Amino acid sequence: MAHRYSTLHARRRRRAKTKRGLNRAILVALAFAPFFLALLAVGTVTVGLQVASAVSKDIPQLEDQRRVELPQTTRIYAADGTLLAYLHGVENREIIGGERIPAVAKNAIVAIEDERFYEHQGVDAEAAVRAFIANVQAEGINEGFSTLTMQLVGTLYLDRTDQSLERKLDEMALALQMEELMSKDEILDLYLNTVYFGSNAYGIQAASRTYFNKYPADLSLEEAAMLAGLPQAPSRYNPRINPDAAKERRNTVLQRMWFNEYITIEEYQRAVAAPLELAPSSIYEEVREPYVVDYVKKQLIEMFGVDRVFEGGLSVGTSINPAYQRHGEWAIKDTLDQPGDPSAALVAVDPDSGLIRAMVGSSDYDNSKFNLAAQAKRQPGSAFKTFGLTAAIEMGMNPATTIYDSRPVEFDIPGSKPWKVQTFSHNYYGASTLVQATLRSDNSVYAQLAMDVTPQRIVDTAKRMGITSPLSPNPAIILGGLTHGVSPLEMASAYGTLANQGEHVEPRIILEVKDSNNRVIYESKRKATQAISEGVAYAVTQILIKNIQAGTGTNAQIGRPAAGKTGTAQNFRDAWFSGYTPQISTSVWMGHPEAQIEMRNVHGRRVTGGSFPAIIWGKFMGRIMKDYPVTDFAEPDSPVKYRDVETTYARKKIPVDERPPSSTSTTLGPGTTLAPPITQPPSTLAPPITQPPTTLAPPITEPPAAP
Repeated sequence: MAHRYSTLHARRRRRAKTKRGLNRAILVALAFAPFFLALLAVGTVTVGLQVASAVSKDIPQLEDQRRVELPQTTRIYAADGTLLAYLHGVENREIIGGERIPAVAKNAIVAIEDERFYEHQGVDAEAAVRAFIANVQAEGINEGFSTLTMQLVGTLYLDRTDQSLERKLDEMALALQMEELMSKDEILDLYLNTVYFGSNAYGIQAASRTYFNKYPADLSLEEAAMLAGLPQAPSRYNPRINPDAAKERRNTVLQRMWFNEYITIEEYQRAVAAPLELAPSSIYEEVREPYVVDYVKKQLIEMFGVDRVFEGGLSVGTSINPAYQRHGEWAIKDTLDQPGDPSAALVAVDPDSGLIRAMVGSSDYDNSKFNLAAQAKRQPGSAFKTFGLTAAIEMGMNPATTIYDSRPVEFDIPGSKPWKVQTFSHNYYGASTLVQATLRSDNSVYAQLAMDVTPQRIVDTAKRMGITSPLSPNPAIILGGLTHGVSPLEMASAYGTLANQGEHVEPRIILEVKDSNNRVIYESKRKATQAISEGVAYAVTQILIKNIQAGTGTNAQIGRPAAGKTGTAQNFRDAWFSGYTPQISTSVWMGHPEAQIEMRNVHGRRVTGGSFPAIIWGKFMGRIMKDYPVTDFAEPDSPVKYRDVETTYARKKIPVDERPPSSTSTTLGPGTTLAPPITQPPSTLAPPITQPPTTLAPPITEPPAAP
């Protein structure tokens, strides 16, 4: 087929060369003659004036035309090169070089659209005369004479809705000039990258992949013929809508190919007998990881604007690991496997690089475009206690020796109702260290801690560690009572600060963007700040390790060093588990995205952060951590130096009449006072906690479900 194409091509070029001696003026006259004859036949004054105007005006010059940038489709890729999605506007187009357009496609389009393409010089005078005679006989416009070159310049430079004689003359003049500046192959390649094939497919590449999910080089004879038949009437011949009309049109193209000696009679007979075999759907409509794609698309639009994103032919590389996406989906579906179960979302971040490795939501994208992993702002419950604990250790509190009384407490909050706090289980343990209170997720102890540390310090710590949602400095923040809530992405990023020795790295998903010429126009950079000291991060991590080993997070055990914290919002409306290893930080949220619905009976149990979210986290991390070596959390060079035991914030029951007057003390309720606040956090860090003290509160024999 390729040999026959090149032989015929050469023969037609020789014939065309012998005619190039004709005077260009004669060619123009021949081309315009049908219009003048038609005007004489009609004899109307109005049309005659139009012709006079068109002839007298300056002939348009090709070099004066605006530069045309053909819209091209943007592609988004996963970290392993997997294509996630195409983004395009009205025109879905992928421009390819001529070497990637097969001869069979070129032959088919020439045979049906402009069989004398290799013989004329842009305007086919012979076809124009033939069209004129046919139209006179039909007493109407039944036949046109536009060449491929005329169609091309009309599409690129002129208003296609303008059907005036003036526009047709401009089209002819520009076509003649284009033929002088470009070779036939260049014109044909540009045409095949420009023409509309229906179904938003512009150009041969988009058409081939839309209808057959093939690259043009892989097209069969009958497939190339079907595509070649579409430009004349893309809707009428759309094979998915009108298969019979499409097949009939395809066979007409095959007939013209045989007539013009592009194929043999045997090839023609086999091709016309072949059925239409289309791809089930257009590959451009397929979107892998739609929530990820939406998240990336939003960022791209902010960076480059809508037009460039949907028409610029960008190539976008992301950090998403498709295997981790599958593991996340499996972990959620394997755990929440019954009809009517709540939704869940999961985000995994590399804490050292900030790269988002997985972003998974269990909602049906077709029914809800809301990205739970990145957009949902829900109450984190006790998962926010970690920021209060971090702030306390940063201030110099020793979590192993700082003792609070585990009991119902009530605080007078200026301008608000009294704040009454109880434990989740309504069990109380008396004198408790911060370590023990963390493993039990004791609300009453942490409420007292919030008053000592101050809400503003907790806000500041959370912000430094990676929480970006608005936070109000009220004491309830330490229990996850937020005004606006937080997203799983924020929590994964913030907990990643602890995994990364106190250094917070901004999360990012776009690695690189290239333009349509494969030039890098954006490359993401690692943005890091030392949010807290290494020693503070290590001290907090040691407590959260114990929380997975023997606290509220035992369902998250994965057989290697890992740290994490559970969270359950009020009335079981949201449940969380946020945790990390040295290499990955992952946050899991569970709830009903459509409303604040209580989860009191899911698989016969109340949902807490230590139940389903911890299980999902464990399943996901158990699989992906096979990609990483087993390592311990790195010990800091400078451990925390805690304040002396005598100066800690241990609360003692002091009779009211024995309370010393102090402008810095704050009444908590009958018989208790707060110690003076520390104005400067220590600059050094503390040694790791090897084990919680055994002489204070009773040991935990069974981890209670905790907020």
